[in-house]
Amino acid sequence: MNTCSKGETGQVSNLDMINNLPEDAIDNILVHLPIKDAVRTSILSKNWRYKWVTIPEIVFDGQCLPRLGSTDKTLVNLTCANIVYQVFLQHRGPIRKFKCSKYLRACSDLDRWLHFLSRQGIKEIILQFFDGDYYQLPSSLFSCQEMYHLRLESCIFNIPPSFEGFHCLKTLYLDNVTFPNVELEILISKSPLLERLTYIDVSHPCRLKINAPNLQYLFIISYLDAFSFENTPVLASAFIYLFPTKNFDIHLETCSLTNVLSCLPNIKKLLVDMHFLKVLGSGDVPDRVPNTFDHLKELSLNIDFQDPRQMLAVFCLFSNSHNLQTLNIKTSKGESNTAPVMNYWRAQDHMDCKLNHLRTMEMSMMQGVKPELEFIELLLVNAPVLETLTITKSVFSANEKERIFKELLGFRRASAQARIIFSD
Repeated sequence: MNTCSKGETGQVSNLDMINNLPEDAIDNILVHLPIKDAVRTSILSKNWRYKWVTIPEIVFDGQCLPRLGSTDKTLVNLTCANIVYQVFLQHRGPIRKFKCSKYLRACSDLDRWLHFLSRQGIKEIILQFFDGDYYQLPSSLFSCQEMYHLRLESCIFNIPPSFEGFHCLKTLYLDNVTFPNVELEILISKSPLLERLTYIDVSHPCRLKINAPNLQYLFIISYLDAFSFENTPVLASAFIYLFPTKNFDIHLETCSLTNVLSCLPNIKKLLVDMHFLKVLGSGDVPDRVPNTFDHLKELSLNIDFQDPRQMLAVFCLFSNSHNLQTLNIKTSKGESNTAPVMNYWRAQDHMDCKLNHLRTMEMSMMQGVKPELEFIELLLVNAPVLETLTITKSVFSANEKERIFKELLGFRRASAQARIIFSD
């Protein structure tokens, strides 16, 4: 006689369904759970008791560690460290990903954990600490030869003499990471498969020469004593925002427009700030560089219109970008308060190639001054298929806006298709 009620039968059925899930489905469920919830699945049934100990990805973040809001941060840190230790103690099998995200302070226990992970064939490591709480990376990190993704925030990097390189590394993300001397250059050059590089640090100046034959994506916001490309033949997308230091002028010869841009034959998207343009225009600016940017479709520039050397560099970029489709210009006010020594119509000599494919253009933070308007007119004359010119975040009054709009309408005769839009 079956004594199970209807409700009990449903519970048994659900439990059987959970117990009979395929192994790959269970693994997929556990990987997507916070580690504390993955551990809790051990109470579901006898079959689930030890499932979590083989999950290949271990993530410690705000969902599974005590918050640092406690008044006794030392106690909180000890609690966090103990949780991580207990997970490692019970874990079985390989670990392909380890993430510790901003809820565990830098501590000596991490050295032991990274040493353990270096023997597990680890493929992804993400270490994120609070600003000011720098973690000195141990030498064991540099023996993770199967690692293809490394993200570090608020760490101190010292490459050991025995380091032979990260031969599988494809993605490197560094935020507020300090390097002595030229060790960042060494790290990049010894990662031959590197495809994506992000470097953000506005506190610790360094020199950076990029030798990365497989690099496709570059994002830099930093103080730099020197910067140059050495070997980047397949770089397709670059965002470069520099804060030059007082020593930067010493190394300008490595950053000339010809030297830098001749290393970008396959660039498709380029975003640069006025400091980088200033560097590019610091030496002799040729009408053309050795190669043309046949693949460049999107260009974003932060320009000081009062700096004629920057403008020469800009026109050189235009004249070598035959297939440019999208142009974004942001106006920046530089150190000089004098008007630029430049006649924009004479600059036509630096634009012997029209922007025949330019379809969209955006100008932001305009002051409404004559050099900006002459610059726009010059572009309209050289962009016969321009469809849209958008003026955003302008800093002039409503009356000035009406005046400027009328002037731009007059310019538009050279580019009959262009719509002019003001947007806040």
